[in-house]
Amino acid sequence: MLEKLSIKNYLIIKEAELEFSEGLNILTGETGAGKTIILDALSLILGERADYSIIKKNKEKLVIEGHFQFENNKKVLEFLKESDLLTESFSSQSIVVLRRELTKKGISRNFINDIPVSISQLKSFGDLIIDIHSQNEHQSLLRKESHIKLLDNFVGNENLFADYINSFSGYKKLIKSYEELEKKKDNIIERKNFIEFQLKEINNANPQEGEEERLENELNKIENTEDISMSLKNSLEILYEKDNNIVAALSTIVKEIKKIVKYDFELSKILEDLESSYVSVKEIAETLNSYNNSINFDSVRIEQIRDRLGSINFIKKKYNLSESELIKKAKELQNELDYAENFDYDIEQIKKKIKESKEELYKKAVRISSLRNSSSKQLEKNVNLYFKEIGLETAEFIVENKIHESDKDTMYSIKKNSLFIQLHEEGIDDVEFMVKINKGAEFTPLRKTASGGEVSRIMLAIKVSVTGKDEVPVLVFDEIDSGISGRIADKVGKVLKQLSKSHQIISITHLPQIAAMSDRHFRVSKEEDSKETIAKIKYLTEQEKVNEIAKLLSGEKITDASTESAKELISNN
Repeated sequence: MLEKLSIKNYLIIKEAELEFSEGLNILTGETGAGKTIILDALSLILGERADYSIIKKNKEKLVIEGHFQFENNKKVLEFLKESDLLTESFSSQSIVVLRRELTKKGISRNFINDIPVSISQLKSFGDLIIDIHSQNEHQSLLRKESHIKLLDNFVGNENLFADYINSFSGYKKLIKSYEELEKKKDNIIERKNFIEFQLKEINNANPQEGEEERLENELNKIENTEDISMSLKNSLEILYEKDNNIVAALSTIVKEIKKIVKYDFELSKILEDLESSYVSVKEIAETLNSYNNSINFDSVRIEQIRDRLGSINFIKKKYNLSESELIKKAKELQNELDYAENFDYDIEQIKKKIKESKEELYKKAVRISSLRNSSSKQLEKNVNLYFKEIGLETAEFIVENKIHESDKDTMYSIKKNSLFIQLHEEGIDDVEFMVKINKGAEFTPLRKTASGGEVSRIMLAIKVSVTGKDEVPVLVFDEIDSGISGRIADKVGKVLKQLSKSHQIISITHLPQIAAMSDRHFRVSKEEDSKETIAKIKYLTEQEKVNEIAKLLSGEKITDASTESAKELISNN
């Protein structure tokens, strides 16, 4: 609900603050006092277009601020989360503050919970929380796209709609996958020759993991054969070719220790280590000897290695990749070519899934369409009954529900009986509310039909017909009493009162029958001095409310009779 509305420097309103209540809030006052300005100010914080001439004369800035409380409102919570506007004040108290600032320089600043937002964000949020029914058209019911949503709320069955939306989302993902696959196929076909060239070039080089390191080591060995042979020869002489070589010396030591080991068991471990050392040194000597015999300077092999290293370095530099990265790239290129060859199969598989999914989606949409058609009849009946109660006896309301056709075959259309039926996020239906005000007239779209007062009453009839199912929590009515009086005014008031049990209502009225129904009553008046005219807004006490209604009954002069009549009107409600 709207808890508080603050207005500063808006035309004749210098500074005002209105604290609204739940239920029915009524504004009364003389013509030109500023009642409609209050609703216009409310429209501004809901994202309506700004006219900078409304800024009070000699003031630089206009500020409008609305404090709202939205407990357990899922759509509000979702919007704030998605827009990253969730604040501590909302988390703890479910409070949302909207603010709009206009300056004489033509600057508009918009805020939700003190966070700067775009005008479109402000308008999107405003569409969720308030319907203003007046000539200024912040009215969801004048937008055709809202009709199907309101009808679906009337139908109920949230699980059915949620299932369809989930299926439609899955279908869209299938379409996206198909389009991406087709695009990728076209891209690969265009690149196929280039991919084949690259793959052939890398495969011809045939890089192997660790090959470059092995070749460089082998080249280093062959190029330094003379130095290696000299060192090996010297080492082998010391190991076992000289008279006092290491192997012979170790053998002698082992024999000597064996002679005395029987005298001290601690020598056993020493002997064991000596024998192990002897075997290791002998094996090393044999390995070095074998290695020495394999050493051979081979100029042909040197050239082979250098050519191979040249090939590897060339391909590495060309692609700016390491050896292992070249091997990986060759695999990726081969996979791309293999993938291209399998594209037709993959595309056929996804097209098959799309066809099956579209058929299933259509069946769900047909079921929803059937529910909409049956519920439309009940909604029509409800609205037309209320029309008779609120002074629209000759008016008639119908829900026009056409199948949404397409003029061509698309991914989102399905052919049935020579027609292409369009599937969209809400099914296959094209829903619009139609009315005729007078007998004999043609039904026309709601948005093209009626005057301001008639529109407000039509909205009232529709809103009360869907009581408990309409998700917009705050309803504002201007000119709802235009062209009515007496018995009809009393009925309109009672309908408003009924609607106020499920919504917060704010309404401007000139009729005492409607004003008497209020849960909270404000009087708007204007005061003039030598310099300016200023609007004053006052919350009325019970006695002041009686006096105000008495004025509405008898004019500016309050009589005993009008006072008694006012009390009677209030007590009857």
